[in-house]
Amino acid sequence: MNTDNICKALYALPGGVVTPRKESIVMPVVIVIIGVAMLISNYTIISSNLESLSMLMLVVGIALILYGALVLIMRIGSQRLVPYDNRAGRYFKFKERYFERELIAPVSQAIARGDIIAIDDMPTTNVSAIVLVECRSKGGIVAYCLYEFNNNEYHALGKPTILGFNG
Repeated sequence: MNTDNICKALYALPGGVVTPRKESIVMPVVIVIIGVAMLISNYTIISSNLESLSMLMLVVGIALILYGALVLIMRIGSQRLVPYDNRAGRYFKFKERYFERELIAPVSQAIARGDIIAIDDMPTTNVSAIVLVECRSKGGIVAYCLYEFNNNEYHALGKPTILGFNG
């Protein structure tokens, strides 16, 4: 899902509250460290007569190292920028919800009213006829954009709506 219009709307908020930043490398580094710790503990702590546990520690440790290293390399080499809430000191999280086509009007009205509870109560589906993209920060800023799948592509239905921003 293309989230450029939501990101642009968030970056346009006054006072530099939301800025674009590269994704954090902290979690991939932590995952690699945990994998290395598992390998070290496998060779130093685990007894040789516990072959099943030793093999499990070896496989999981290597898998964590490979996964963490791959994500770390991708994040370091990527030019991708994501929204960062400077007031909360946190990155925004994206979430997609899928609705039936008949719910375009109720979802649009709930977004216009800022009624997050009504949106949460609406029935979702696995078919992406209507997609509501939510971009949420721990600081209370929420951005919504509604998309419709038509002619084999997604089209935004209106402009992004930002809630919870108090200048």
